[in-house]
Amino acid sequence: MEIAGETLDNIPVKEKIDVLVFPTVHSDAEAYNMYREYARKIGFSVRKEHIVHWTHTRIVKGRQFVCAKAGYKRVNDEKDAQKKFRKLDTHAGCLACLHFAADEDGRNWEVVKFVEKHNHPLAQVNDDSHLLRSHRDISEVQGSLLKSMTGVGIKTIQAYNFMSDEVGGNENVGFCKTDAYNYAQQERRALIESGDATSLLKIFKERQREDIMFSYDVQTDELGRLTSFCWMDGHSKIDYNSFGDVIIFDTTYQLNKYNLACAPFIGINHH
Repeated sequence: MEIAGETLDNIPVKEKIDVLVFPTVHSDAEAYNMYREYARKIGFSVRKEHIVHWTHTRIVKGRQFVCAKAGYKRVNDEKDAQKKFRKLDTHAGCLACLHFAADEDGRNWEVVKFVEKHNHPLAQVNDDSHLLRSHRDISEVQGSLLKSMTGVGIKTIQAYNFMSDEVGGNENVGFCKTDAYNYAQQERRALIESGDATSLLKIFKERQREDIMFSYDVQTDELGRLTSFCWMDGHSKIDYNSFGDVIIFDTTYQLNKYNLACAPFIGINHH
């Protein structure tokens, strides 16, 4: 396991670095939060990297945290050529990092290596640091408020703006608008998974028993979650056989509370 030109397994515990900024901690979470707080004050984002365990145990022996711009993105020209959308590559080969070594009990974590220098501009602490990925997080209280507001029909952006105003600006919220949208989307999917999808399929099956011409179809994602559905009753099939009209329309104008398009077919016969 290569780490900035050396192997984490070979870092001797006796060569601990006495860094006042990074005192001894006692868990992976404490180590990460300490480096993340340091990074927030300096103006960069961090991520978890390699971890090594003591032989034949799950007790952590060493852990590495790095700048979010560490390393380089793997290039696959064949796959990249097939992609319609490519994420922005933010890697810059930055070597800034913090290594911890833990004792055999995993109770005491001490810094064994600290690289302070970055090879890229840092974020403006007062202006941009709240946008850095590792410093954005939706708390349980904030998540509950978002869920409550969007659940009664308030738009996600309006809920976010309300929360921003309450704390004095976007920089004090703790997350960005994209995070709010992602959270709301996860909640909507959870609603469909937990109850509404089952209820919908039950209604479809009941309609099939009442109408032998009734048919429906559903689509699911790779995790088996409902993503779209369509149904047609006997009367609409008879109308189509009589008139043969086909309407093509756009359903992307507005979305319902589940972030799904609702597209009812409404028409007048014998026009």
